Amino acid sequence: MMNPTSFLKFAAIAAALSALTTFGVHFIEFQAATFEERLLLGRHTGYVFQKWMVIFHCLLVIVSMFGAATVAARHNRGLAALSALFFSVFGVAEMTRMFAVLAWLSPLKEKYLAATEEPVRQILKLQLENFGQASAVLFLLFILAFSLGNLFLGLALPRIDKADCWMAQGFLFWSALTFLAFGNDFWEIAALNPMLEANNKFFQPAFRVAIGWWLWRKSRE
Repeated sequence: MMNPTSFLKFAAIAAALSALTTFGVHFIEFQAATFEERLLLGRHTGYVFQKWMVIFHCLLVIVSMFGAATVAARHNRGLAALSALFFSVFGVAEMTRMFAVLAWLSPLKEKYLAATEEPVRQILKLQLENFGQASAVLFLLFILAFSLGNLFLGLALPRIDKADCWMAQGFLFWSALTFLAFGNDFWEIAALNPMLEANNKFFQPAFRVAIGWWLWRKSRE
């Protein structure tokens, strides 16, 4: 049976690994400008692999953030529990989105490519085009839940120990950035995009490494 010390070390390793998968999530892109090009993405091995990597990334994040919530629960169980809850919602929302691509969207694309009757192709095309809206709903839930998870974690951590204080501020800063990303899905302010992109590609992996270091340190206390 895994004891609390072992779990925190496990969570620390998950946090460090999630820093690596963050690069894969945000730096690997598959360009498809036309509807016809998007149809063929499901046949691309790298595209399929990336979807599975996102799922693995979500699992790593859930484990690492539950480790952080375990530390926070020593000081504020209620806020720590809320944080763990919203990180769970984040993970389920994003994994559902990825599984929908793999198990629903990709087979639907194959049906479209195999269809010979035009009415059938039009019906399938409409379903394919509407998938983006359903995916956007899950993506908004994912961003909101992640923002709330960081917010409650930042509020739950004490400000006595210097490392805890820095981590609390880091979680609150991360929360502010992701709340901004959530809002910008509606505002569509182009000037915010470089900052949000920098958060995804640079701050996230750096802070995930910091989380891993902090959790390992806490496992030894």
